[in-house]
Amino acid sequence: MSEEFINTCWVCGSESLQVVKKSDFTGDLDSKNFAITNSDYGKTGELSKCLNCGFIQCSKENDVIHYYENLVDTEYENTREERKLQEKRILKLIQKIKPSGKLLDIGAGSGIMVESALEMGYDAEGVEPSRWLQGQAEKKSLPIHLGTFPMEGLSKNYDIITLVDVIEHVPNPKELLSNICGHLDKDGIFVVITPDVGSLIAKFLKWKWWHFRVAHIGYFNKRTLTQITRDTGFEQIKAMRPSWYFRIEYLVERAYQYIPKFLRIPLPRFFKKIIVPVNLRDSLLVIYRKEEKQK
Repeated sequence: MSEEFINTCWVCGSESLQVVKKSDFTGDLDSKNFAITNSDYGKTGELSKCLNCGFIQCSKENDVIHYYENLVDTEYENTREERKLQEKRILKLIQKIKPSGKLLDIGAGSGIMVESALEMGYDAEGVEPSRWLQGQAEKKSLPIHLGTFPMEGLSKNYDIITLVDVIEHVPNPKELLSNICGHLDKDGIFVVITPDVGSLIAKFLKWKWWHFRVAHIGYFNKRTLTQITRDTGFEQIKAMRPSWYFRIEYLVERAYQYIPKFLRIPLPRFFKKIIVPVNLRDSLLVIYRKEEKQK
């Protein structure tokens, strides 16, 4: 475990960190704890808050890549249809700015974003550390590289780089963003989506917020996301609150964690498979370009 991770804020570099939440785990962690569809809401490693910029990070659980390499998540594949709807929604936003070009999706999972981008005419590929997820993409003949970004075999420059619900999983967000900036074409765009710990619902639910989970080791708000992207060479061109798509059955199962058992009414069978858009305004979607001095 690196002293840099223990004593230094991953956003601003300050050494003024204060523990704000103890770990909920006493035993050993495994890849199941890091599954994309894991629903152990509110359970995290030990979290510290930077007294300078307010960023919250899990300094002691920073060596996480092996969990993702061994990750198997069949429920994720079972929700492919609704996930593809949300990826296409993101791509339609991108299309208004960059209607064509070379796209790289980092943390590509089983290639849902890449598959959607290819269907929309982009020259798309992705990078994914999970052997199982990359294998699912390979079965569909999708160009998903096994590994982590940056890696050999990728192009030097991309017109579009996407980082959807990934930055909260990494212990080196500043290094990651600097590498993204270095691989972005001078007129390219970068898209990031991440949970917003400063959102109203996060403040209301506090440590019970569904984005507090062991796989999330860095928690951004508008201020800290602005700071880290500015420091790594980006300027914002668009910001919004993204919507996601879920089956009603999926939503109800997770909502039951917040509802007393006597109020958990069984859903009619025909109702369960309906897909609906949901926007609880607790995530950030921001599109950036390189600052002029970086071009």
